[in-house]
Amino acid sequence: MKSLLLSTLASLWALLSSFASADPIEFHYGFIGEQPDNALYVVDNDAEMRSGQTFKLNFQFTTGNWFYVTYLSSTGEYALLYGSSKGAYPDNELSFDTLGWLALDQNKGDETFTLIASEGRLEDLEALFEKYGKASAASKKRFAKRITNALADLHKSLEGPGGTELVQRLDAPIMGGVTFRGVTNDEVTQHSLTHKATGERIAEAVFVIKHQ
Repeated sequence: MKSLLLSTLASLWALLSSFASADPIEFHYGFIGEQPDNALYVVDNDAEMRSGQTFKLNFQFTTGNWFYVTYLSSTGEYALLYGSSKGAYPDNELSFDTLGWLALDQNKGDETFTLIASEGRLEDLEALFEKYGKASAASKKRFAKRITNALADLHKSLEGPGGTELVQRLDAPIMGGVTFRGVTNDEVTQHSLTHKATGERIAEAVFVIKHQ
């Protein structure tokens, strides 16, 4: 009995140690805007943009992690814009992908993007978006509320020392996993990655565009 107890405690300690020593989840992303004269610039969180303005979202995560981009429009409609465990370059250590150029419509309000990188697949969240997409107009509000609650619970789980979240602007943009030192805002390209988020086993960034 004593031997079994010691073996169980050793296994538990090894499991806890593996969690403690696990590498944090990290991903990079960038919202890149385009001026009428085709000049590119970095779009920051809570930036004010107007109908017709164009922008694109780039992101890079560790190959093998699960990555999601959810979207809540200014009219209250949800969409799962991206969900993948491999990305565009599965043979590389890092996966880089983009949503391509997007343009703001005439509906003003907050445009909210939630980016999530996770060691494990978020099957419940995927199922909610699938049901939302298939729901009738009368049922969509119910599923939208469930998605809102699921994302809120995820965000809450990242608060505190057990799930630290960090979102920050990079000193210099990154392109495709390669850092180009000395790059300024005047040299931002359409593939630039300008922000970083980290967390333990899961990381999240909530990005809002103020559609004026």
